[in-house]
Amino acid sequence: MNFWDVVSKGVGNLADRLDAIADRHGDRYDTEFSVMDKEYCWEDLDYQGDYTLQRHVVTGTCRIIDQFHTVVDRGTQAEMEAAIRRRSSRPVLPSVSSIPLTQPVAARYGDIIGVVRKNGTYEHYGIYVSDTCVVHYAVPASNPLSPATVHCTSLRYFLRSDTEYFVLDFPKPGAPPVRVGHNPSAFTVDPDGSGVQDAAAHLADALQNSFGYHLYSPEQTVARARSRLGEAKYNMVTNNCEHFVIWCKTGVSESMQVIEMMRLLTNSANYRFRKPLRW
Repeated sequence: MNFWDVVSKGVGNLADRLDAIADRHGDRYDTEFSVMDKEYCWEDLDYQGDYTLQRHVVTGTCRIIDQFHTVVDRGTQAEMEAAIRRRSSRPVLPSVSSIPLTQPVAARYGDIIGVVRKNGTYEHYGIYVSDTCVVHYAVPASNPLSPATVHCTSLRYFLRSDTEYFVLDFPKPGAPPVRVGHNPSAFTVDPDGSGVQDAAAHLADALQNSFGYHLYSPEQTVARARSRLGEAKYNMVTNNCEHFVIWCKTGVSESMQVIEMMRLLTNSANYRFRKPLRW
C-alpha cells in the first residue's frame, strides 16, 4: 500500500466518522439548509423581542432565530412575518424618538443604557449586563488618574449622582433607535423633542450606509462588549463611549453626539464624519 492509498483510506474513514456524528446529532442542529448557510448570507428583516427574522440573500427563503442564534422556524417571508408576530411577547415600539414612562425604565440583558451628564451637556453610554455589571468606556472610578478604558462597573457607579437612566432600543434593523425613559436628551432643542428625532434619524442613516451593519442579539452584544475589555484607545471624536456601545449592538462605530456636533459646526445637513479607523 503506497502513501496515497493510505491518505485516501484515512480521508474515507474520517468522512465516515463525520457522517456518523451528523446522523447521531441531526435532531439537535439545523442541517437541512447547510449549503450557503453561512452567517454573511443572511440579512435581518425584523427584530421583535428575542427573535430575529432573516432572509437569505441568494435564495430569498426566510428564517427566524432566537436569542441563542438557534433557527426556530423557516418558510416564506409572509409565513415568517406572521410567525414572528405570534412568537414575540414584546410589543412593537412606535416610531418615535422618545417614550416617557410613568415608572423608571428597567434595562434588560444586552441593552444600551445611557445617562445625561451635567444638565444635558453630554450623554454617557454603557452595555447593561446586570445591576452589578455595566460595560462602558470611561475612566475607572477606582483610579481617576488612569486613562479611559473599557471595563465593568456596577450600575450604581455607572449612574454616579444620577437616579435614572434611559434605554436606547433598536426596534428593528434599519429603523431609528428609540429612547425609552425619562431623561431628556442633550440634543433636545425644541419642546417636541425634534432634536432627538433628527439625531436618531441621522444615526439610522449612517448605520444603513455603513458596511458591516448588523443588529446583534443581546447575547452577542454582551459578548462583543466583553471582547474589548481592557482597551485604552479612547478618543472623544472617533472612539468614545457611544461609538463603543453602537459598535457592540450594530457592528458599526458611530455616535449621535458626534454626528450632530459636526453637523452644527459645519452647518451642513448632509455632513457625515468619516472615521480613519473601523473596528
